[in-house]
Amino acid sequence: MLRINMSTDLIILTAPPASGKTFWMESFAKNFNSSVLFISPLRALAEECKKRSSGEYEIMTPEEWFNKRCHFPIVVIDEFHLFFYWGLSFRYQMWEAFYDMVTCADLVIVLTATLTKEMRDEMALFQSHFEKIIWVDQGNQKLKFKPQNYIKVPDLFFMQQLILSSVLVRPQTSLIFCQYRKEVRDWEEKLIQKGYNVLSCVGGEAWEFSKKLNFNEPPDFIVSTTVLSHGVNLPSIKRIFFTYQVKDINFWLQMLARGGRKGESFDVYALERPFELKWSIIFNFLAIQRLSLRIKISKLYKQIEEWFLKEL
Repeated sequence: MLRINMSTDLIILTAPPASGKTFWMESFAKNFNSSVLFISPLRALAEECKKRSSGEYEIMTPEEWFNKRCHFPIVVIDEFHLFFYWGLSFRYQMWEAFYDMVTCADLVIVLTATLTKEMRDEMALFQSHFEKIIWVDQGNQKLKFKPQNYIKVPDLFFMQQLILSSVLVRPQTSLIFCQYRKEVRDWEEKLIQKGYNVLSCVGGEAWEFSKKLNFNEPPDFIVSTTVLSHGVNLPSIKRIFFTYQVKDINFWLQMLARGGRKGESFDVYALERPFELKWSIIFNFLAIQRLSLRIKISKLYKQIEEWFLKEL
């Protein structure tokens, strides 16, 4: 029987990406078994959690809530900032599900790494829906692991040359973030022609992408839109390339956090200065000079190779 609760409490937990928020809550949920409902707005992450949980607790997306609406003492909602991005545009049921779950739970715990001031202002409207609201801030809008090197690339042409000129050391996975789906497909085609092992992902493909990943033989390149900035377990990422300027600091943080998730060093190549990272203009200049030289040497080597094969 569904029980309507008029005295629900809310806990907001903010912590940097790669802090293990999801795993904290999974461990928490296992101790309470069927008393906990775990909500993920990312289907790929929900499916991955289902595999790990072995049915110990309920897991679903917000939209699936309406098919199994019942009382849960504790509701945990992951990646809560996505409710603000998606719930007001193409996934309207997310907020409907949220407010409906509030009436059916004793405690709601929301998790996010990026809670903006605008989001906090909107959450002021929550006061009438909860008896108590507690914010536990372990690090909001911050990176747990910062890149070893952040290099501002002069332009997109230089970025393309850098990626395509075989200056990358293998076997190490590089991640390329593109703005549009067509760019992802174009990059995938170019890199495959170069002989690289490539995996790509755009919106709606995250779950299929995660099934293709082989962590024993990780790809040379992963090419994606922002879909892989959340909720998919990636192999160790050595380099991240941004082929466009990211205007939203929250998405920038989430995308940047795909590197170094286990504390390993990683480098970032972007078309813009970092939002909050400390960086050295002198180092950036020297790095660009060094990369320019490597690109020239790589091109010269290819020309000599083509001439030699032609002479044979």
